Amino acid sequence: MGDNNKKPYDERSDDEKLLSNWKKAVSLFEREDWSASIMRVATASEIASNIYIRHYLQERHDLPEDFVNSLLKSANGIAGKLRQLIIPASKATNTWDEIKPIQKKIESINTHRNEIAHAGKFKNKKDTKLVFEHAVEVISLLAPNVKDSVLSQAEKLTSKSSRRKKRAAD
Repeated sequence: MGDNNKKPYDERSDDEKLLSNWKKAVSLFEREDWSASIMRVATASEIASNIYIRHYLQERHDLPEDFVNSLLKSANGIAGKLRQLIIPASKATNTWDEIKPIQKKIESINTHRNEIAHAGKFKNKKDTKLVFEHAVEVISLLAPNVKDSVLSQAEKLTSKSSRRKKRAAD
């Protein structure tokens, strides 16, 4: 694992898992490994959906963790979690109007991820930036506790890109 001080992945909270996947996605983006970066961004987005659902089912309704874990597993992927868990939960809490704008963004993230995972497609920088933009919105809404960390790391990508363009122009 490299750093022995790191907590094993399985012992991390959802917030910690999301942030480690996001950090890895940013690192892969910086190395121009577009497809791998998209896979990590999609994973971070799916973990954000887990956070939203856990909050609703465990914290608001006091359902047992094992039961919630089984629902998350059976929903299978961010699209399944959206369809089977997030939409019904947001409608039950009258927050669907807040969630609805990210529905197409979740679908886009999922499509890009599946094109890589199931069709072996390679992605480019433009696709990757789009997925990052969508993921920032999804994560910001579904996992507000990590929003600031995600935004600050995402800003690094745009500022590095701007600096490179400026240097190239000089």
